[in-house]
Amino acid sequence: MQPIGGIVNGIVKGLSGERLWDGKRISEPGIIAKLPINVYHSDCCVAPSISSSGLREIAPPEGCPLKFWDNSYLNPDRAPQVEKDHFSLGRAVHTLLLGEDGFKDDFAVRPDEFPDYRTNAAKAWRAKQIAAGKTVLKNDDLIAIEGMANRVINDRDFIDHLGGRVERTLIIRDQKTGLFIKARPDAIPADTTIADLKTTADASERGCLTSIKKYNYHMQLALAGTALEILNGRQITDHVLLFIEPKRPYAYNIKPVDNQYIWYGARQNRAALDIFADCMSKGFWPTYYSSGYTASPSDFFEKQIENEPSIPAEAA
Repeated sequence: MQPIGGIVNGIVKGLSGERLWDGKRISEPGIIAKLPINVYHSDCCVAPSISSSGLREIAPPEGCPLKFWDNSYLNPDRAPQVEKDHFSLGRAVHTLLLGEDGFKDDFAVRPDEFPDYRTNAAKAWRAKQIAAGKTVLKNDDLIAIEGMANRVINDRDFIDHLGGRVERTLIIRDQKTGLFIKARPDAIPADTTIADLKTTADASERGCLTSIKKYNYHMQLALAGTALEILNGRQITDHVLLFIEPKRPYAYNIKPVDNQYIWYGARQNRAALDIFADCMSKGFWPTYYSSGYTASPSDFFEKQIENEPSIPAEAA
């Protein structure tokens, strides 16, 4: 498999600078390199911070501030945390496509001698990898990652969306609330198009649209685009999701996202930020926004009932 890293390295020199993480809590906005993913998901800024995943969990109309708070690092009484390795299959595929050397720098595969992390030796090995800033993978993960990478490597349309610097964290500060906002796109693009690679069980048209709505990917793209515009001074004009199935034959779907969808995502991000700040101020985290609303039949259900000949017009 021929990496595209050499092409990318020549392009990204024109991008604005970044800084290496210094091991301390972050106090200034910027593009941060080498910030471990476990630190990213923790209290990494000098003031409260929230990432795209947090905003998406809070955002109306389907979000739930209470569920966000129950698992938040800011909650002293948070739910018991199950030890897990934070990683994205999509990000791993992206990194491998940029070059095997970079992949080895960022990822480590759990040895077969450690089927889990119950033994002290396994725990010590895992801790060593994390301390080195690496993401830990299982062998099954590696097989899927290599399969997906090999599937798309010769599709120029797919590969053209992957240029940029990987493993960077974007930190901006919201002027309205004072909150730090974190974003970690697959890559910092060299042009005005931001793309994110997503694994999905169903990369069909319907499957892609379902995933965008279910996981609020439009909000994630909107946040990353906004952060890049602030930090790089370059407007992001196009947003693309690259969906791929993590099982053979690794079918995939290149899905540009309409700018109106991104605009809706930006508005939802704004709402979620305001709600987060308000909840932090009041110390109250409400349940679902629809609680107490009357349940009414959808237009589709009404048509089903009215058009079904076996259902009488009257109940009596």
